[in-house]
Amino acid sequence: MRTPRLSDNDAIIAQNTRVFAMERLEDGEFLEWALALRYDQLAERAALKDLLEFRVADVAEPYRQAWVYLLEYWDDSTTDGAYDRLLLKRELKSGASPSQMIKLITEAVRPRIKVESGQKYEAFGRKRAKHPKTVGDIFWVSIDGAERLTPEEIGLADINDRDFLFELATALNAVLLAGLNQARRIGMIASDADSTVWLVHRVYFVPAGQFAEGGGEPDRYSKGFAPTTKLLYAVFERLGEIDRPAALRVMAVWDADRWKLYKRLWAAAARDEAVVSGTEVGRFLASLDDTEFWWTDAFPEFAELRAVRWSSLPDDVIAPIERRLVNGEPIARLKKRMGKDNAKRAVARRSVTELQRIKAGGGHLSIPTEAWLAKTLLQHPREGDVASVTEGFNPGVRTLIDDRSGDPTFGDVPSAKLADELARHLSDEGWESKSRAASDFIGRNPDLILDLLAEAPKSLAREKVWQAFGYGFRPSDLNVTIDTASPEDKELIPVALKACIEIARLDEATIENALQGLTSWMSNWDRLLSGEDDLIRAWLALWPTAAKKTNQSAEKNVPLRDRSYSSAVGNLVSAFMRACPSFKKDTKPLADPPWRDALAGIEQTKGEAKLQAQYQLLSSFNYYWAADEAWSRVNLLEPLISAAGASIELWHGFVHSRFLPPKNVLEELGPHMIAAAAGNELLDEARGSLSQRVVFSTIIDTRDGQKLTIPSHLTQQMLRIGGDPVRTRALDAMKNYLKNDEAEPKDAGERFGLVKKLFQEIWPKELTLSSPILSDAFADFPAAAGENYAEAAELILPYLTPFQCWSLWDYGILDRSADERTITGIESAKDAGALLSILDKTVSAEDAAIIPNGLDKALKHIASKSPRLESDIRFQRLLTLSRR
Repeated sequence: MRTPRLSDNDAIIAQNTRVFAMERLEDGEFLEWALALRYDQLAERAALKDLLEFRVADVAEPYRQAWVYLLEYWDDSTTDGAYDRLLLKRELKSGASPSQMIKLITEAVRPRIKVESGQKYEAFGRKRAKHPKTVGDIFWVSIDGAERLTPEEIGLADINDRDFLFELATALNAVLLAGLNQARRIGMIASDADSTVWLVHRVYFVPAGQFAEGGGEPDRYSKGFAPTTKLLYAVFERLGEIDRPAALRVMAVWDADRWKLYKRLWAAAARDEAVVSGTEVGRFLASLDDTEFWWTDAFPEFAELRAVRWSSLPDDVIAPIERRLVNGEPIARLKKRMGKDNAKRAVARRSVTELQRIKAGGGHLSIPTEAWLAKTLLQHPREGDVASVTEGFNPGVRTLIDDRSGDPTFGDVPSAKLADELARHLSDEGWESKSRAASDFIGRNPDLILDLLAEAPKSLAREKVWQAFGYGFRPSDLNVTIDTASPEDKELIPVALKACIEIARLDEATIENALQGLTSWMSNWDRLLSGEDDLIRAWLALWPTAAKKTNQSAEKNVPLRDRSYSSAVGNLVSAFMRACPSFKKDTKPLADPPWRDALAGIEQTKGEAKLQAQYQLLSSFNYYWAADEAWSRVNLLEPLISAAGASIELWHGFVHSRFLPPKNVLEELGPHMIAAAAGNELLDEARGSLSQRVVFSTIIDTRDGQKLTIPSHLTQQMLRIGGDPVRTRALDAMKNYLKNDEAEPKDAGERFGLVKKLFQEIWPKELTLSSPILSDAFADFPAAAGENYAEAAELILPYLTPFQCWSLWDYGILDRSADERTITGIESAKDAGALLSILDKTVSAEDAAIIPNGLDKALKHIASKSPRLESDIRFQRLLTLSRR
């Protein structure tokens, strides 16, 4: 196993990890820790791989096997299926080499091992042993894969290259077989059970004419084995259209005696009389065991084959199969689950279905069998005959329209009894038709319900109807404002304002018991009632109870970003923010009641509710600072500056703000932004976002000739100790500024001059900070500089190191506006030399190195701009790699 080259920093991390892991290889908690390592934590993973390479034989079971699965998962999970799919589409369009296309296609659909925490078993009610005896007590191991790749996506119908199709079919067969062997090793396939049969609804792509009502291709959401199996069959079919003997050779290697999926593939192919003779089909059908013969959900291809080839079967095969169908499925297994009488009926119905399936396929039954069928249909009538050979097969996911014609109606209920009748139908559990009908009636008749609630005495029924009113009365589009709302929604605004008045009058008990519905209502109407005082008066009535409830039920183990958008306080704060009026010149929109009262209510709140409110409000910090600077300082800025412990997550709210804060705020906040970005208490995303803001602030100050709001030595220290997430996002800020034609100054050369000066002043000079992730971020930096490509390349070359560069897209040099074959931005010999230097630094010479797709294209372009570079040793090395 080859160890990746590590920076000095990473080497220290690897050494510490190795020492820490030495005596913990048989520790379940340590394995969980290792599973949680991200793909970019190369040092930790490399250390564990090195250690296990020499120590794995000494590790006791089941820990040894758990480590084997984990390392295999790490190797597989470095491939990004979504990226493979995107790259594949680009290469199809640009005309990549056949070998590259086959590699991309197989990688896009290949089944691969997936390792998850063993805690997943507990969700299914299984207790894990305190002292693990099997891998299942440590990890949940399964087979996963990318999403399906359809024949249309790869243009299969237009491919006429017989050799390409044969090689592709062979490659797909190889990855399917590897996946099946992998599934057997992890226990998904055993002698008495094969779970793969349930993971693939049909081994071929089902034609649109066979889609069930409300459905589509049955495996359109299936992963694991379905994408590989279905594409293999599609390629086999296309190859058969061009060269049938070649297709038969592909079929000949399908190990149908060993694997159920191959057996199903064989059956699907055998539907064609030109592929498999009737005698062979007869032998196959006669050999099926009871499960394969009767279970059409698991083996639909067998039932379909029986139906479509019935007429071609030898007579000596038809007779015993007819007897088997008439005798029915063995009843013993069904009796345990259904009882004897129900089992007999189920067996008879299934026999009828399969016999009718044969008739639907054009087959003829013997006279005794026809007589039995007619007699049985009288005893167990069906709604209709089987219309096609695929009827009743698993349709996959479907969307069906619910028929509510039998739901209760409330139009004739006297108003004096209406509240009680609605409450009686409203269920506290589930969403059955009666509850839904009551809720729908409330939502369709809001004016009537408000009049009813205004006059109704306090009661449990009234509270339930208020709760349902909150959920049920909503605009048709929750995301529109009054300027973009439909006429129907605009007509509801007076009723919504009437609801605000009634909510503001509610007693505390009703608010407490209907709180979730009422706060949901506020967040549904906030945009259409933006700026309305009555909405905020209703908000003020709900706020104290919402704050109390939120403080009582806070789930501290859930991230603040999730808590603050799912609670009653979260709903109300979201509603308040969206309802806040826009600024007008020389006005303070929140200075007068009831808006001022709402700010006071938030300020007086304590605990979890206050924290959730601050989290959301910080995402619009600039608005509230401009509206009320004194209030914002006390309730937003100072809590953010002093954030620690549970409140440290306030920074996550702040980074959702779209704009830099005012300069005077940034001067005060800057050092704390630096500390938060450089520390390790926040998520990488938040730390990187803070870094981006710091760097952009520095760019603006430099451009405007002002003193830096955040001193450059602090920015440099942040970049030095913040790690890859901070440094890559800082680079993003520079690249975005370089590429933004709307930014000032308009001249791209001047913008590059600013970024170059900034980079030279703040970027840490230690080359030990280089990493593959950072190198990936650097790779397209010169392209962002446009005409200054070569000069930008000189800045970053010392920091480059090999990374997993899959395509020239990583370098930003493919023209997005053209046909994606054209290299752009490399216009001179100097640019060509710079690109060669970058490629040499980032494309590894190791045996297992990933070679970027299109490398040959880049080298050809370099040679066209600077022919002398063809003799450069770096050019020759890369040229050799491009021919692998």
